[in-house]
Amino acid sequence: MNNYQNTFRNIFYFIIASQVSLFLFGYLRPSIIYDYLDNWPISIFPLIIVFINRKYYKNELLNNYLFGFLIIIFSTFPIVVMSGINILTTNSFDAEFENIELSEDIDYLMNIDMEGSVNLGFFEGSGYKVDILNQPGKTGFPEALQANLGNPQPIRLREVLTDRLLQVSGWKLDLGNKTNWALDILSFDSNYYLDSPNLSKARLIGTGEIFLGPSLSSGDIVINGIFNVTVDRKLPIVVIGNADVPANWINATIGYLNQTNGSYNLKVIVEDGSTVIFEEGE
Repeated sequence: MNNYQNTFRNIFYFIIASQVSLFLFGYLRPSIIYDYLDNWPISIFPLIIVFINRKYYKNELLNNYLFGFLIIIFSTFPIVVMSGINILTTNSFDAEFENIELSEDIDYLMNIDMEGSVNLGFFEGSGYKVDILNQPGKTGFPEALQANLGNPQPIRLREVLTDRLLQVSGWKLDLGNKTNWALDILSFDSNYYLDSPNLSKARLIGTGEIFLGPSLSSGDIVINGIFNVTVDRKLPIVVIGNADVPANWINATIGYLNQTNGSYNLKVIVEDGSTVIFEEGE
């Protein structure tokens, strides 16, 4: 019986050590500590019973049952937290919001200035949707400040003061492709999937990956920082500035053209001091 107890106990300790490793390698958010505390009857209370039993009663069968139960609980919580399922983990994911009632007749400027990451894409419809990126980081939960004056009308996403254990790697931002958008974003290790017919202009500063899709219709896109840019083959563009482009692109007077007929629908400006590599997509 004692061998079984040692086995169950060692498995439980291994699970705890694995969670620490997942946190250190950037996969598991430390907010899981609050989730364990919130659900103390199934997480903390059994540990107290184990301690009392080992100190006073020494019932090995009870210890086996308790460690078996703890193994199930402490194995389940990391899966729930990492998958983003909002079950028993309300501390970790109470950050999502949206505004899908923006007017299609008004131009909007989305402004973000942060040290974290932004994953930006477009969806069919109007407005915007915001959520967290579910990895450890130093970024607080987002909130939106919107002005009802000006043209375009500014919408600023900023960090809310957030407990250190709840902070994340960044935000996920989806914009409606029926809304007229301009972008002014400073962020790092970000991913921008730009594929909308209603993007008037964009200024992207920081580091990350940019994809320019076939449906993109935009004014100037200005890039400042370290980026890899993938351009859909169906999208004719011109790149102005110092950039690394594919060998088959044309070095014209105006800049680098990705279409042999010399036409372009989109102008990408790479500012001085940037390191930008362009690649052709499928």
